Amino acid sequence: MTSRYKPELVKFMSYKDGIVYDKDRVFTTEELLQIIPDHLCRWMSQQAYGDAEPSEEMRPVHRRSTTLEFSKKAISSFMPRINATWDPVTERGNPTRSDAVNKLIKKVKKFEVRREGAETKARRSVKFEEFMNLLLLVRSQWEQNKTSFMVGSVLSLQWHIMARIDDMMKLQLGNFSPNTEYASTLLFQMRWSKNIQEERDAPEQIVVGSMDPKMCALLNLAVYIQSSTNVTSSEFLYGNPKDGDRAVRRFLAGMVKDTAFKKIKSGKLGTHSLRKGAATYATRSGISKDFVNRCGRWRTRKGVVDVYIDNTQPYPDSLTAASLTGPAGPCLYTTKTGISCVTPQWLVDQVVPTVKQLMGDSIATTLAFHYCGQRWNHRITTNTLYFLAS
Repeated sequence: MTSRYKPELVKFMSYKDGIVYDKDRVFTTEELLQIIPDHLCRWMSQQAYGDAEPSEEMRPVHRRSTTLEFSKKAISSFMPRINATWDPVTERGNPTRSDAVNKLIKKVKKFEVRREGAETKARRSVKFEEFMNLLLLVRSQWEQNKTSFMVGSVLSLQWHIMARIDDMMKLQLGNFSPNTEYASTLLFQMRWSKNIQEERDAPEQIVVGSMDPKMCALLNLAVYIQSSTNVTSSEFLYGNPKDGDRAVRRFLAGMVKDTAFKKIKSGKLGTHSLRKGAATYATRSGISKDFVNRCGRWRTRKGVVDVYIDNTQPYPDSLTAASLTGPAGPCLYTTKTGISCVTPQWLVDQVVPTVKQLMGDSIATTLAFHYCGQRWNHRITTNTLYFLAS
């Protein structure tokens, strides 16, 4: 995170001192202690209004309040007295935590509410119909573009676990494990994420298959692994964890611009739209905000009791996961009792050998069921599909 914060400090100090500092400049404690709220207010006003001392008629049309809040947070991280509130009498403490700075940001927010501020650049949440449209477009590229296999898996799994795109790129093969209680599902742990600060922040979560093959995270995962040669050369599921998200972003940008993609409402779409869209869809499907919060791993204020409660909670997690499988609902696969010509081991060896090599027999069995079940396209009347031998 320091790599994102340092440029903000350099820009501010360059403005304050009237000197263009090098991006690698290291500021001393004495230099940082000289910063006062007035310096910050003048700089933020310059950023938002285009003037260090804006008049009453001027409006903050150059920067959003969220940008100012990020600058405040970035500069605050370098302050020697980071945890101390600013004392205007002694002029000691953290200047970013002063009333003057907070009031300036609140004022900019008010102008934004009145549509008198800078236009938002935030990505809106994707609508469910738009998400399905995207998945169809990705599938249409399967024969022409091998990247589409990865993108299809990334998008369906990102929706299902409500993850950030950069977190998706850091998923490792070892983050997945078989579910011994429900063999047709998998368990995973998000080990790399912005909000994962300790081991308790990474509970085991369930991945459930969908009756709709387009958005089935397990089916798309199996297709991707079996169709890609890059998976076998990396411990990371989707390849390069540092810039692998760029390929997804480029692919997604191309899909959104495609004439076949139909936008339901105006607003910009991006990879973060899926995280917003999944959270919104689950909530509108009747899932409580607390369940959505747990499934999406958002940061929460912890109490003493949280230390005593197991962080893995199957019921709220599975309920949320089931809602995210879409209107068709979740599904579980099994073989029909008495049928011996099609066995789980045969499916593993013949259908998903690459999955077996990378993730083991148990996970391969689960993915083989989903791969074959959807591929054979049996008519299903219940949430259990039986493999019928012909």
